Amino acid sequence: MEFIFTTAALFAITLAASLIFYRRIKMAQREYEDSKDAVGTITAGFTRQVNRLERSIQETRNDAVTAKVAATEALKSSGETKEAVLQGLEEVKKLQDKVHSTESVVESFKKELQRLASTPRIPLQAPSLEAPIPVQQAGVFDRLTDTELDVLVKIVELGEGTVPEIRDHIKKTREHTARMLKRLYDSGFIDRNTSGMPYRYSVRKEIKELILQRGEMAKATT
Repeated sequence: MEFIFTTAALFAITLAASLIFYRRIKMAQREYEDSKDAVGTITAGFTRQVNRLERSIQETRNDAVTAKVAATEALKSSGETKEAVLQGLEEVKKLQDKVHSTESVVESFKKELQRLASTPRIPLQAPSLEAPIPVQQAGVFDRLTDTELDVLVKIVELGEGTVPEIRDHIKKTREHTARMLKRLYDSGFIDRNTSGMPYRYSVRKEIKELILQRGEMAKATT
């Protein structure tokens, strides 16, 4: 659009300059025809008219040169504008390509998430833990103190015991009770349930059976 406007402006300027030039020539011709009847008096006037005509022609040339320079600059600006527009369109195309690429990546992520969501989950099986102590070995309770053995018996009676419950039973401080239960847990005598607060402790199945057997044997001897 800008290029068309520039071309039209250049054409208008050239046409105007030509029209001026033509009118001045016609005027000079008329003056020349009128002056032929008075050759004597017209010589000086004709000379002046010729000089004035030459000046007019020179001015017209100058106007034409100025118009040509202006048109050249306009065409140059139009070319630069066209180049800038083309570069802008190229940048827009690159941005569109990036958007399409990003949309493709997002779509791939969505499909992968849908695939993972539709995949049946395999339930994890808790690993079987073997007793860290030889429960079948005779004298397994020999390493325990009387208080620790009493705590195991109390937990068996409760099913599950907390630190406050064991503390009230053995009449010790909370810190002492907590250290004792941790020691029994680390040694493999009891399990710990951490799903709620406070933690609850239970005697391992193998140890529980030995404690019950020990209690029955004690009753039998009395």
